[in-house]
Amino acid sequence: MREMIVKPEIPEMCRNEIRDFVLELVQRELRNIPEGTQSRRKELCEALLAVNRESGERTKLRDETGNLVKEWKAQAEQIAGLERLGFTITKGKKHYKMRWQDSGYFKTLSASPSDVRTGANGLAEMLATFF
Repeated sequence: MREMIVKPEIPEMCRNEIRDFVLELVQRELRNIPEGTQSRRKELCEALLAVNRESGERTKLRDETGNLVKEWKAQAEQIAGLERLGFTITKGKKHYKMRWQDSGYFKTLSASPSDVRTGANGLAEMLATFF
């Protein structure tokens, strides 16, 4: 049987990223359907989720990245952790530039964060950019 959805020719950040992303969208759509509603849309979402499971790789990468950035203090261990996950970190005068491998997507992180919420404030933006 042919694949229901053809995988695009785009590099994945992790194994099964694209598949997990599509399943996440289906789950989100199902959550947006009011409880008790009977509809074809709901039936399709439930059927897709019943026969497909997320690998969890995308969620794991997102969570590990978030944990490193959430309490950002520009420590060597945090930078090394991001690099282990596949990010390239380059230091400028006042900021680090966090980039996913050779992509055009990047996030700047303060090289000397003074606000205790620096990481937490940038986390949502970082998740939207990379995940």
